[in-house]
Formats: sequence, structure tokens, C-alpha cells
Amino acid sequence: MSRRRASEDLSALLGEASPDWERLIKALKKLPEDVDPVLAAGAVLQLLPEDRSSFWTLGRHCQQLPAPVIRAVLERLEGDVRPAVFFLRESVDREGSDEALRESWRTALQGLLDLDVTYAWGSKQRKAKLQGLAANPVLLQAIQTVVVASEEVSRDMLAVLTIDASEASLDAFIPHVERAVQSQGWELDRLEDLRTHARSTPALDALFERMEALLQARRARSPALELARALGFGEPEVFWFRIYATGGEEGDERSMMYRDHCHLTVDSRNPVWFNFSMATRGEEDALGMSETVFHFNSEGLRRDTLGLGACEPTRFPDWMARGAERLRTRWRLEQMSVMTSLRGKQRTRLEAWLKGRNPPGK
Repeated sequence: MSRRRASEDLSALLGEASPDWERLIKALKKLPEDVDPVLAAGAVLQLLPEDRSSFWTLGRHCQQLPAPVIRAVLERLEGDVRPAVFFLRESVDREGSDEALRESWRTALQGLLDLDVTYAWGSKQRKAKLQGLAANPVLLQAIQTVVVASEEVSRDMLAVLTIDASEASLDAFIPHVERAVQSQGWELDRLEDLRTHARSTPALDALFERMEALLQARRARSPALELARALGFGEPEVFWFRIYATGGEEGDERSMMYRDHCHLTVDSRNPVWFNFSMATRGEEDALGMSETVFHFNSEGLRRDTLGLGACEPTRFPDWMARGAERLRTRWRLEQMSVMTSLRGKQRTRLEAWLKGRNPPGK
């Protein structure tokens, strides 16, 4: 194939609205220096659809872009306020040589990958990634800038600041703590998790002790504990259970499926202390996708196509039964999955209550 023909084919591929992704990714890994930077930048940005928060595809496959293409990509992203894009712009050296630009671009993309790993939160692998980010002055400063400018950032970015624990990192981190203290919602629980990675310093230790005290106080007054008392379980420090029930058997013995699903979670440790939902799959839905037809949590009634209405927590089993009637199904309560903080006879009594076999407190 002639060079001109190859160039024409590449331009056609880069300009496609719905390209073959495998071919496009291969092309982006080895773009020639004389490629049209605007055309190539448009193709690169197709790897960042608006509804996707992960930048893994960009970070994994676009580390070898020519300098003009990198500049064109950054220009197109200039107004993007997503924290990951902000981090990318802050990390790349656009004032130096083309080689400095490309090297900082590769480092920034690797930083994005290190902020987007799937290792367990307390794993050695994740800890190593976060410590590596904290040890890189350019990436650390970029993270500090992003955290100052954005109210919603990833837990990993915040973890990097607590690993560094410098004055600049604490200045960026403390406003997030103050907002969490004000709301005492999920954000407080999320920030408390950072202690897994945080360096022990007087300032950080004091922050975490303050958050822990607020969490303990919030959990101690959780309505979930009132439900435990109403059900006759005394005064537990923590009370939680999760159930999953199915109904509407479909398929043969080898490929049993269930049309209807019921989930209920009660947890004194969480700000949204209960979550109750039912879902079903329409007969015409060949893909097996379920539609939520009832969703009720401690913040209110979210969805109710069954017309059940809100209910008192002590009547959860009644609402399960009413939901089954509206769905024309039967929950397989004998095979219901139950996980709970209760043990022994108390667990048995909880299961009996969930199955509608005994009233609260009996």
C-alpha cells in the first residue's frame, strides 16, 4: 500500500463517527508525526463519552500520541471540569519542548490509571499505586489543585493527600472534611475509610478522631436501633441485615431464572439506614433486564408503580407480601438469602419475622 493511500485510510478511520474500536485503538498507538492533529484529537476524544467516568481506555491506549495531537486534545478539553480532566491538564507540561510534553503526557496518563485501579481498597497493590502518586511532585501538586477546585473527587485522590500529609495537602483536604462534618452523610463514611492509607500525624490523627466520634454518635441514634428494639432485640450497638428473595420461576432445571426480585437492607451504620426495593422482568424483555417497580428508603418513596405507598419499618414483611400479590408472584421465602449481625436464636427470630411468622417484639 502506498504512503498516500495509507494516509487516506487513516484519515478516513479517524474521521468516522462510529469507527471500528479495535482498528481505531491500534491506529492511535502509532500515529505518524504528520497526522492531522485536529482530526486525530477528535478520534481520541471518542474514547471519553460523556456518560463514562473512567479514563482507563484513554490512559491505556493513548500514551504514544505525537506532540501536536496532545496539544489539540488538551485544547479540546480546556473547558471540561471533570476532576480527571483537570488532573490531566495540570499534570502536562505544555510550555516545554515537544519531548517534555510527551513525557509529561505519558506520566499523567499513567497517573490516571493509578487513580483508577480495581485492587481492593486496603491491598498492597493499591497502596503502592497511591504512594507512588504522592511521591511524584508534579502529580501530587495536580491532585492538590484538583481537590481544592472540585467538591466531588475520587477517594483515591483524597487518599494521596493523606499519604503526603504536607501542609498543602491538608489545606486541600480539610474543606472536604468540613463539608462531610456538616452533612454527616455518606461522605463522612467515605473519608473515614482514608485512615487505611493515611500517614499518622498529629493533625491527621485529630481529624480522623473527630470523624470517628461523629460517626459513632450518628450510628448510636440511628432509627435502625429503634427498629431492633421494636422487634425485641434489646439494645445492640450495631444492627443490620440484608435479604434477597426471588419469585416467578422460569426456565428448566438446568437454567433456572427468576422473574421477580426483592431486596431489603437495614443498617444502623449507614446514613440511609434502610433500602427496600422490588423488581420484575417483563415477558417481552428478551434480554432479561429487570425493572424496579418499588423503591423505598429512609429518604423517601423513590418509585412505586405497584401503588404500595410508604410503610412503617415494622411492616416490611407485610409490604413484601402485598408486593408479591401485585406482581402475581410468590417469594421463595424458604430459600431467601439472609445476612445479619444477629446470631443464634435472635437470627432465627428475625428470619421468622421476615417470613411473616411472628409479630414485632414477640
